[in-house]
Amino acid sequence: MINTLRGKVLSIGEESITLEVAGFGLEVFATRSLMSQAELSEELFCYAYMQISDAGVSLFGFSDERERLLFFELLQVKTVGGKLAVTLLRHLDTDQILKAIASGSSAMLTVPGLGAKRAERICFELKNRIAKKFSEIAGVGEQGSKDRASDSFVLEALTGLGFTQGEAVRAISRARAEAGPDASWTEEDLLKTSLSLLRRN
Repeated sequence: MINTLRGKVLSIGEESITLEVAGFGLEVFATRSLMSQAELSEELFCYAYMQISDAGVSLFGFSDERERLLFFELLQVKTVGGKLAVTLLRHLDTDQILKAIASGSSAMLTVPGLGAKRAERICFELKNRIAKKFSEIAGVGEQGSKDRASDSFVLEALTGLGFTQGEAVRAISRARAEAGPDASWTEEDLLKTSLSLLRRN
């Protein structure tokens, strides 16, 4: 089993990186944080997982063990495969995903390729599992409930203004990510910031 990889970056795509390892060019489906570390012709180290299925062999790359552990947890959900799990980790960072699951904020997990029903299933099936394995998110319950209520309010407001659900979710997620985990939001502040981000793009 492949546990880690180290090699020269040959190419960087939208979803994957090609690494030259021992003379072989390996396509590695990468998380957002790993993609941000990749530079053409430079050496890159990553944690890895090789998945063998009917569709063939796929390699997935992660910037740290924590990302890979979350990836493994996502694979425990029946309808989530490797490529979908890494897609989620390419649109959201580990902390965003953990907090969304812990607080039941499934709307925050609806990224391209992962719809609302599947996001709800991820939250439902993994909430207790991640609380045991990721101790740093154990205390987010009360604040998470408040955040979920605010997110739902802002999501409804933005879609009412004509934005798609995907656009609205990404704007809310980005607003929270840029402000940091300790930021205190009112619904009005979150709506204003998310709307500003949408109009800027």
